[in-house]
Amino acid sequence: MAKILLISLGSRGDMEPFLALGEEVLAEGHEIGCCMPAQFEPLVKELTPNFFPQNHSFLELVEGQEISKIMGQVGSGFSRLLILFKLWRKIKPIQEQLIEDQQKAVEIFKPDQIIFHIKCIYPVIWAIKFEGSVKLLSPIPALLDPIIDIPHIGFGKSRWKAWNLFTYKLAEYALIHQSILGYGKAFLKKNKLQLNSTALKKFYRNELAVEYAVSPLLFSRPTYWPERAKVTSFRMRKIKAKSIQNTDLEHFLKSNPNPLYIGFGSMINAQPHQVALDILAVCEELKLSVIINESWGGIQCPDRLPSWALKIKDIPFDYLFPKVKMVIHHGGSGTTHSALRFKKPQAIIPHIADQFFWNKQIEKRGVGCAGFKIKKWNQERLKNLIIKLQNFQF
Repeated sequence: MAKILLISLGSRGDMEPFLALGEEVLAEGHEIGCCMPAQFEPLVKELTPNFFPQNHSFLELVEGQEISKIMGQVGSGFSRLLILFKLWRKIKPIQEQLIEDQQKAVEIFKPDQIIFHIKCIYPVIWAIKFEGSVKLLSPIPALLDPIIDIPHIGFGKSRWKAWNLFTYKLAEYALIHQSILGYGKAFLKKNKLQLNSTALKKFYRNELAVEYAVSPLLFSRPTYWPERAKVTSFRMRKIKAKSIQNTDLEHFLKSNPNPLYIGFGSMINAQPHQVALDILAVCEELKLSVIINESWGGIQCPDRLPSWALKIKDIPFDYLFPKVKMVIHHGGSGTTHSALRFKKPQAIIPHIADQFFWNKQIEKRGVGCAGFKIKKWNQERLKNLIIKLQNFQF
């Protein structure tokens, strides 16, 4: 029996693949521990008592208005750049504390292996300086290992081959110099550890085992990738949908079977009220019933809705998606895979980062229709997208 420590950082979507992996590891007879933001303690303890909290401040920052403005592309590019500079000053002491939290979890749990999220710093230090066994788990490709025809997820549109490949070097530089050697500088100095960019490049390029947990229906492993990089399948927890009941939803579905679902998860935008009004206007014109997920506020519905529209929050997709006809969403990895799992035609309104990647992939792989970015939102584009989705065939 092995002891495996799962270390993840970010929002709920960043925890889910690790918790799903935890279920699998437990079923194999191993022991797991989870080092995650303190806010996820109840979620982790559904799985294991071995919970090691990371400081709550990181998630509070991620879920704050400043990050939301960047993700929703609210304001000008210059204003968002100023926010980024401000955030860098805020996040540095938080990251320094997170490294300490991650080290403490390792010292207490004494794992045989660490499986970690790309945002986590201490597992890299542990692997290089203490020869610990580690693996990176990512539900997103185009992250570490270059793809010729797709740039790194942080760099938008695909261009020529040389540019696409160069974006991975830029991302690697930021990962090494800002994250590990930047945020980790105080920790390394305090513990009298020497670590340089040469050792980190060797580790990331040649030694780090990486599992890209992505459905082969959405992405195929490039033949030129190194052996250490694997593509498996998307990991989802075994949520017991049958045990979930939502009276309002069930009542709505009796009169409005097979509605459209639309929701933007944790994304926000500059016009959430207008987005809701546009959705309602288009659905009324097309005579469509609709379920609108307000979630974190990317869509803000009027207080009163027509009988053919229902607003919701926080209903698991395992329970909801079998009941809808088609799905329009922001393009999170989990939502994309959930719609695919239940064979629902889907379209993505991307806001940031990997959402543009999934937008391209669903069209390329014939499982959905490419949408338009949130900055180009208008009623006519939405109408045309819904009509296209209505006529879509797997």
